[in-house]
Amino acid sequence: MRHLYSFLAVVLSLDDVEVHFDFYHLTARATPERELLKHRAKLPRHYFDMLLYAGVLQVESDPPYQPSLKRPASIGMNIRSLGSRVLFDMCFSPRTYKLWQNTDAVLEDISLPSDIFEEYVYRLGAISRFRYLGRVEDPQVAIQLGENDMIEFKRDFLLSKSGIIKSVVAFANSNNGNLFLGITDEGSIVGVNHEVEQYGDPDKYVLAITQYIQDKTTPFLTPFPKISLKKVMDKYVVIIFVEVSSELICGLDKNGEKYVVIRTNNRSVVVKDPHQIGEIYVKRKLGSEISRRLGLL
Repeated sequence: MRHLYSFLAVVLSLDDVEVHFDFYHLTARATPERELLKHRAKLPRHYFDMLLYAGVLQVESDPPYQPSLKRPASIGMNIRSLGSRVLFDMCFSPRTYKLWQNTDAVLEDISLPSDIFEEYVYRLGAISRFRYLGRVEDPQVAIQLGENDMIEFKRDFLLSKSGIIKSVVAFANSNNGNLFLGITDEGSIVGVNHEVEQYGDPDKYVLAITQYIQDKTTPFLTPFPKISLKKVMDKYVVIIFVEVSSELICGLDKNGEKYVVIRTNNRSVVVKDPHQIGEIYVKRKLGSEISRRLGLL
């Protein structure tokens, strides 16, 4: 059976143990198109050869690449973000049993259209799991995916405080989400260097953001958002990963009054309807499926 899609490895160097390559996705049309998935990737040869033997990988190499003897190997797709595109890590292990515990090679941050991703899972007989579903740690990957129900951009911290709390509360009440400070709505990295300089130290700056989120949300967020600072092209970007809460989380306005926010598509929407707030609370306490079975929703 001829497939329309294939991975492509352009070999940069290799030895008896490991292959270094540029990793592409290839579309077999009249004029083949290639999309770079990973620059200077590397894999142990028997995992590289596993993709070749499975018929999902084409290889460009001079001299022509010669695979080693076929060895047992298994593959798992660690899904990190779902949508029109799927962001995932491709994990390799000698055996399927305890694949996640025994993973000894990974191709991280691979992004493919959802239908193509599913085709590769089928062709590889891969095992999938959802770990940190929606977590995106690379600002450039986030820009590629664009704002959606799990990703939001803010230009800064000091002038976006109320919007930041709305987003954090919305993610906590709806689904895991990533908030990036230092990126415009259009996806341009402007950085928060001026704010870091104002606080005099990156750690003090992150602590100020942490303290503000803690002061302006109730009850205490558990787990508390993971906040980190990353440099991209000499520009600082703040990455805030919010996990969905089992509690109904509220924001506090300037008067200390509570308000509820949920995530709808790529917007954080304040909920004022008491009945809708009640539904959110029930879902948090009992779970959506149990709530439906009991006729509470």
